[in-house]
Amino acid sequence: MRRELDSGGDVRNVGAVIPRDLNAAHWFVDRHVEEGRDDRLAIIHEGRHFTYGDVHAGVNRLGSALRRLGVRREQRVVLLLHDSPEFVWSFWGALKIGAVPVPINTLLK
Repeated sequence: MRRELDSGGDVRNVGAVIPRDLNAAHWFVDRHVEEGRDDRLAIIHEGRHFTYGDVHAGVNRLGSALRRLGVRREQRVVLLLHDSPEFVWSFWGALKIGAVPVPINTLLK
C-alpha cells in the first residue's frame, strides 16, 4: 500500500500496492535487454561506449561477485568510486541481489 502525507502532515494510505518482488535493477537494467534494446547505447564515458547489453552483463557480473563474497539481502555495500561505468555496475549489481548500495563521495576527507 502506498502512503502519502496529507495537508496536516499525517500519513494516509492511498491504495497502490507495491509488488513484494519489485527490483529497481530489473526495471532500469534488465527490462531494456528483455525488450530488445540490448544493442542500444546506454553509457558514454571518457570515449568508451556501452550498450544496455554491456550494462546488463556488468551488473550481473558484479552482483554475482558480491554473492560469492557472501553479501546477503539487506546488507550494505559501500561504493567509493568515481562516476564511471564501474559505479553503474556496482550500484545496480548490489541492488539486483537485494543489498543496499551506499555511495560515498570520493572527495570526502
